[in-house]
Amino acid sequence: MLPRRVEEDLERLQYTSEILVARLQLAVIVFLFILYYAAPSGHAPDAPVLSAPLGLSLFAILALVRLWFAWTRQLNRLILGCSVVAEMALLLFIIWTYHLQFEAMPTVNLKNPHIAYVFVLIALRALRFEAIWVILSGLTAALGWSLIVWDALRRTGAEIITWDYVTYVSTRSLHPGGEFDKVLAILMVTFIIALVLRRARQTLLQAVSQSHAAKDLSRFFDEGVADKITGSEEVLKAGFGETRRAGILFTDMRGFTKASARLSASDLIALLGEYQRLLVPIIQQHGGSIDKFMGDGILASFGAVTPSKTYAADMLHAVDAITEAVAAWSAKRQQAGLVVVGVGAGLAVGELVFGVIGDEKRLEYTVIGETVNLAAKLEKHNKEEHAAALTTKATLDEAVVQGYKGAEGKEIRTARSVGGVAEPLDLVVLA
Repeated sequence: MLPRRVEEDLERLQYTSEILVARLQLAVIVFLFILYYAAPSGHAPDAPVLSAPLGLSLFAILALVRLWFAWTRQLNRLILGCSVVAEMALLLFIIWTYHLQFEAMPTVNLKNPHIAYVFVLIALRALRFEAIWVILSGLTAALGWSLIVWDALRRTGAEIITWDYVTYVSTRSLHPGGEFDKVLAILMVTFIIALVLRRARQTLLQAVSQSHAAKDLSRFFDEGVADKITGSEEVLKAGFGETRRAGILFTDMRGFTKASARLSASDLIALLGEYQRLLVPIIQQHGGSIDKFMGDGILASFGAVTPSKTYAADMLHAVDAITEAVAAWSAKRQQAGLVVVGVGAGLAVGELVFGVIGDEKRLEYTVIGETVNLAAKLEKHNKEEHAAALTTKATLDEAVVQGYKGAEGKEIRTARSVGGVAEPLDLVVLA
């Protein structure tokens, strides 16, 4: 049993497939009309029936009717089934009329090269990825051709039967083996396409299901990480890692503990959701990747998931945008009489490892290394510096080299002691 959303995706594919079938048929009809009127006539001007114009016109009407049903989403299985039978029956009827057009014996129909279009119609049915329509089209063709053969025998008598191939191809005779081969070929092609289609449909179902899984994965993981997981050529294992020079951003909601004491559980979750919906798009717009949510904290990387030449500049631009957005958000909440919170940030650049950690049954893609630890320590150090966002001067310098234009006016505090860091650091107050 397929999930409803997978079935809905398949229905959309079937809808577009039927539109495609109708358009292809109309294109072929136009092309054949052009060929018919460009080619010299092979029948008498006063022929009682003009098979090709009649058939192409009726086919165009049938294709347009089915296209309308498909376009308006009224093409249910009953209408589609009738359409499949009708189009094949129409083709065979037109082939049958050729003896009228050329005023010849009915056996002339059996040598009509237009039987090749029977296979075209059967193949077109495969575009819906449902074997039932291929089988229905093929069975209609086999039955229809058998009726044409029967009609030729009924109207001309058994004396037209021959088992000599040369006589068959050079006269108006009927070769039972040849006609049996045609019906057999129709059936064989039908069931081969149906079998291939059945296997292709299984692949399609897997592809649609995996597509949904990949979409769901990208909601729980960063999109770049999800792409790495789904596009990996090898089975991912704990211990796989890549060394990068990248930027790390830690953010933390200021005042969240006080807010949790005042707000209900639902209001607290709503506040957390607002905060994340505010920051995540900004980080992603500046090339950042969300590594994980840690309660009211966010760990993001720049240039780790996908290597970048402007990771430091992108990270600082993101923090500038976050600072501006948080100020507007806080003012709006204060005006509405809601709990006001702030955001603290710590930034660092350097060598780190981006890779897979965990147990074989529970893996996680993440960033690890001293650069990550430093960014976390700088985020905590904001309180000591009475700042909202801190980074090192080395990070700012690297960002400027990469094109960052917001360095002017940033306060630099030299030789600052940061908890957990052995050597004093030159820090930059970003906000």
